[in-house]
Amino acid sequence: MNLKKSLKSIKRKMYGKEKVFITIRTVYTHLSDLSNKEILDYYNVYSLSELEQHIEHIKMVLRDKVENYKEELKELDSCFCMDSRGDFKYLYPSKQEAERQIKFSWETKRVKLKLYPCPFHCGWHLAKV
Repeated sequence: MNLKKSLKSIKRKMYGKEKVFITIRTVYTHLSDLSNKEILDYYNVYSLSELEQHIEHIKMVLRDKVENYKEELKELDSCFCMDSRGDFKYLYPSKQEAERQIKFSWETKRVKLKLYPCPFHCGWHLAKV
């Protein structure tokens, strides 16, 4: 029983570490083909903890900028949308991909989602209904 709990804990930690890379690949589709090491190199950091610190710094700066410059940011070709926890939202580059995810979420988890266009005109986001 303790071994099972230990393995779950290790698996959760591993997934937590991989989640950062998964999010980056999803939000920034131009990085989707990069390995974890290449993503670290792209951001000029040497470890996952440095990358997480870099992301937190970017989020903090962006929160301030988004609040102060919403109209100006709409003209940029980048998505800065964040969810209620302060994490970057997943960005679907096409409406079809977003619709496939809506169908998948309903069929597998019975979660109702709706899609809406990114306010920065970069693609599509999903929200719970």
